[in-house]
Amino acid sequence: MLTADELNRAIMRARHEAAVCARFCVVGGERRKSGYAIYHNGLGASDTSEQVVSDRAILKLPEEHLAPCLVPWLVATHQRRRFDFDRGGVDHPAL
Repeated sequence: MLTADELNRAIMRARHEAAVCARFCVVGGERRKSGYAIYHNGLGASDTSEQVVSDRAILKLPEEHLAPCLVPWLVATHQRRRFDFDRGGVDHPAL
């Protein structure tokens, strides 16, 4: 698993590459025993989400490969859709 610093660098790189976050969006993450928790706090409740990533394949990715995986998650969040890393990146309407 990445260190907390590596995870946050990957998240910031993904935020830059996705180019969907306004300057008011807060994007971040933290390491937990079960995996990564990544979050996006946007301008409203429907633009806010947290994803706990526990998929072993994702947890083994180096920083430079994780960032591109996070881009679709950020885009889906801004389109008010859910993108679940633990289900192979399945993108489905929010519940």
